[in-house]
Amino acid sequence: MEINWKDNMNEIGGAFLLSWAVFGMGNVEFAIVLAVAWMAFAGAHLLPVVTWCHMLTGDLSDTEGNWMANGMRLLAQVIGACLAIVLMTEAGGIDTKWSATDMWITDIADNLWVMLGMIAAGAVWWQIHTRCDSVWASGIGMMALMGAMTLTGAHEMGASITSMGDGIVDSLVNWICDGLFVGAGALLGVKIDEMVDNMSGSSE
Repeated sequence: MEINWKDNMNEIGGAFLLSWAVFGMGNVEFAIVLAVAWMAFAGAHLLPVVTWCHMLTGDLSDTEGNWMANGMRLLAQVIGACLAIVLMTEAGGIDTKWSATDMWITDIADNLWVMLGMIAAGAVWWQIHTRCDSVWASGIGMMALMGAMTLTGAHEMGASITSMGDGIVDSLVNWICDGLFVGAGALLGVKIDEMVDNMSGSSE
């Protein structure tokens, strides 16, 4: 597989910027930074949930073109987050009071509504992201739905890695599961859209 270094450098730079923003910004400021980063680092996903949406709505059988390339993007996002965290904390000299979020997938019964919320948010946000040419619309849509989507997955992984692996298993599982459920929602949204188009076409 040929590595696309430009795409991966864009992911590193964008994730660096977003992880830096996590330290001191609210939702509106983060939405603005996200939109600006998408403009500056054109083509970069920047957030793991975006990469997972691309993975699950792309060609699922194309292991090299879809899965490997997007897997490299996920890795680049974590690298960018790690770099920002190391600089922001002066290589651990400043305590961020970060602690890993517990793994939530282990209790399906208590988290059923969380999972359904992620799937619904993924379905709705992916429609906004793929239908609107404006990065502002996508960024604002994501902020509106952020209660149902974890947007700091790369930052959480980076914080765990730079904290000598503290909570790495919980962070890794959450990073994967958050992305999978939002990505599954994006796929569901695409399939519903295709079904509605087919129904509309057959009724004409």
